[in-house]
Amino acid sequence: MLAVAALQLAAGAAHACMFARDTKPAEWYEWSSALFSGDVTAMEQDRQKPIDIITVRVAETFKGPENAAVATLQIPHRMWSSCRLERPTVGAHVLVALNANGDTLVVPLMASFTERLRQQRSNTQHAPRPSQ
Repeated sequence: MLAVAALQLAAGAAHACMFARDTKPAEWYEWSSALFSGDVTAMEQDRQKPIDIITVRVAETFKGPENAAVATLQIPHRMWSSCRLERPTVGAHVLVALNANGDTLVVPLMASFTERLRQQRSNTQHAPRPSQ
């Protein structure tokens, strides 16, 4: 039973890792409840738990609350190595995605991908809404 739980956990982590590295803008929009770019202003390690506490100054909101200026994120240490993702440093420009389950992804953000996210936001805002 424990082995099955460990296998399910590993499979879930592998899926999240693939998502973080190989995702198109539309998929980021679908997965997230909040999606924004920003600059890392602080990185700390929780002394009691294996997590990094990352503070991000929000530069642009693609999805979610528009008035957020700063976000404080808690990311498990294992995510960086498990997903082979780069742990951001202070000053890094990143994409942050939060979903309804409380999952958080932080990945480096290039200018070209920012443009693709803006286009997706525009497409999403102008898409016809289903009638109720």
